[in-house]
Amino acid sequence: MVRYRDIITEACNRSNVVPRKRDVPADVFTTASNLLKGILQDYSNRKYITAYRNEVDFVPQSESFLVGEGPDVIVEAIKLQTPEKVLYKLSENDWVPLTFVALERFYDANNGPFVVSWQPTGANQYKLYFKPVFLSGNRTCKMIYTLEMEYDDNDEVNLPVPYIELLTRALAYALSVQYPRTDQNKQMLLKASLDETENMLMAANSSNRIITRDTGYNGSLLSNFLGGSFILR
Repeated sequence: MVRYRDIITEACNRSNVVPRKRDVPADVFTTASNLLKGILQDYSNRKYITAYRNEVDFVPQSESFLVGEGPDVIVEAIKLQTPEKVLYKLSENDWVPLTFVALERFYDANNGPFVVSWQPTGANQYKLYFKPVFLSGNRTCKMIYTLEMEYDDNDEVNLPVPYIELLTRALAYALSVQYPRTDQNKQMLLKASLDETENMLMAANSSNRIITRDTGYNGSLLSNFLGGSFILR
């Protein structure tokens, strides 16, 4: 079991910010934790860490409605960070992605009915937009979305070992920049090892089969996903 604080401790050791066998001072731990949260956010946005994805199925009944968390949401998606893709059901195992367009282009008639748009409306909440012609088909849709990654100090980080190493190397390099207690050669080695891990995982992600998780809203195994982002095995 790897805890959130274990990643911080190891990164502090590797960057020579805190020698091994010494406790990490509270102020350094706070700084490292803030850096790690930023790293998690960055890797999620850049699609290095794709394990934290989920899906929810729904039948849109209006041209716009809220999804995510909150008293006014129509489709609940706990810990929604960002919608990644919306698809509609073609057959039992086949789904077709809707084309995402920015809201300012959504109402352009040239886009046709098979488009979707969204905009953030609050913490863990977005508004989805559909065309009236699309709604008339009463189609089942699926939203693939990124989950917010939030950890407390003693929380277990449920990621495969290569991703734990990625986070550790990224934080070690960030700490070596924040606290320049290592010589330049050491810092360059930390950056080189980070680049190597990032490149390896990006290549691995490109060939992974897509699997999503059921949220309880009639979710199902997504066996055919035409285009879009990849989910870890």
